[in-house]
Amino acid sequence: MAIFQNPNDPIQPQRGVYGWYAKSANTMITIYIGEAGKKDSLLPKGTLFRGVSELQRNTFTSNSPDYNSLDTDFIVGTALKFFEEKGFTCIWKHLSNNPHDELKFVIEQKPILQNGYNTNIKNEFRIRTNEKHYWKQRKSQTGIQEAQEKLFRMLELIAN
Repeated sequence: MAIFQNPNDPIQPQRGVYGWYAKSANTMITIYIGEAGKKDSLLPKGTLFRGVSELQRNTFTSNSPDYNSLDTDFIVGTALKFFEEKGFTCIWKHLSNNPHDELKFVIEQKPILQNGYNTNIKNEFRIRTNEKHYWKQRKSQTGIQEAQEKLFRMLELIAN
């Protein structure tokens, strides 16, 4: 079960930067650094909302109109599941009230899911296919299992 270290400090919804971490007795791995609130919105979503959305793997695929790659929510949530199954405790933490600080934290903390030079998820974790609607057509228990197994195999290489 993931831990939300400081969900009410600051009061949510709060724009800014947050991080996901996997902790064991002698290891701390930065999984992902994200932001909320960079774009103005009528109904703003804060860092806590983004963290919960990722933990629950709310969005499976979203790259309209092709729907041939996995969404950040699913990728991050699957990484959390992977590390918890390996005995790690996964921790979410609000890091900054300024969403423009995201790149600074990515460069400093080198999250395993992201490129070290920008805030993007590494392409290999998107599991992009050439087939249009590939993941949208597989939005079922079988398709989720397929995507999860592929991500687990990639994460296994990093974790060892």
